[in-house]
Amino acid sequence: MAASSPESRAHRARRRAAWLLALAAAAPVAAQQPPPAQQEILLEAASSDFDRRGERLLFRDVRIQQGDIVITAATAETRDLEFTSGTWEFSGDVTLDGPMGSIESDRASIGFTDHRLQFARAEGAPARFARTMPGPEARRVQGTANQISYDLSAGELTLQGQARLSDGLREASGAKLVYRIAEERLIASADEEGGERVRIIITPPEEEPEPEPEREPTP
Repeated sequence: MAASSPESRAHRARRRAAWLLALAAAAPVAAQQPPPAQQEILLEAASSDFDRRGERLLFRDVRIQQGDIVITAATAETRDLEFTSGTWEFSGDVTLDGPMGSIESDRASIGFTDHRLQFARAEGAPARFARTMPGPEARRVQGTANQISYDLSAGELTLQGQARLSDGLREASGAKLVYRIAEERLIASADEEGGERVRIIITPPEEEPEPEPEREPTP
């Protein structure tokens, strides 16, 4: 029986390298709770314009809040003012703040179902994510990517395209990073062509200098 041939270089390049990185090695984190149903939605804007032909609403300098989730942008367009089942298109200094952290981007598509936010897809050059991790020694998780997607029901943040995520001590980069917020875990993957490989950098903490011994006073 002929021996199996070694794995080809092309096949190796297509294989995805998955890495698990614990960004929070400290205390456990409470599971993320879904937002309550039928929570009030507040929309404020500098102006609004109804395109009757296109059946679209355009808002300028808009702010939308539902509980502790706040969305702001220079402009917003939608066909679903009731937030029942539709997508809002935001552009210009888009910010999404919530329990999962903060996302800043040039533009974003945010979907609502049954008056609740379901997903957000932000794009920028790059789009940015930041979150302060709870605990006695609070550290800040920061990330950048060409596209950042947030799945509210799954509690997952996906960074794609030149993705990078760091907590100050550890940094992971790759074509795609999936950040499981409640678990404080990260799955990093290379691209299928093997051009953008997973890279992890560990920065050792700085050692505090030892205090100098006290000198006895001279008589």
